[in-house]
Amino acid sequence: MRRFAKSDKVADLLRHAISNALLTELGDERLRWVTLTEVALNRDLSLAKVYYTVLEPALGRESAAEALAQNLKGLRRYLAGRLRLRQMPEIVFTYDEQQVQARRIEELLDGIRKEGGSDR
Repeated sequence: MRRFAKSDKVADLLRHAISNALLTELGDERLRWVTLTEVALNRDLSLAKVYYTVLEPALGRESAAEALAQNLKGLRRYLAGRLRLRQMPEIVFTYDEQQVQARRIEELLDGIRKEGGSDR
């Protein structure tokens, strides 16, 4: 049986709590289109890197980053009231580039499949 590090458990707890806050608690409509992909904590639990993507292309990366920055103080207050952590980690939002790269690879593979099918 694999044992999980405390940082893994706290990261999962943070991901769920932040997701809930973005959808229901913070009241900024732009945040409803932000999806969290991962929360990575350092070993001493002082820094949480929160990776996100944007589901609504019209919202855009910059607008989502601005909305997250504007609501960070309220988010920390919400988390402090909901979670029983000795120390609330510093939260840093980072756009998840892996999602963009994965989409690009899928587009390239689709193009190759289409080209391969037309040669036959």
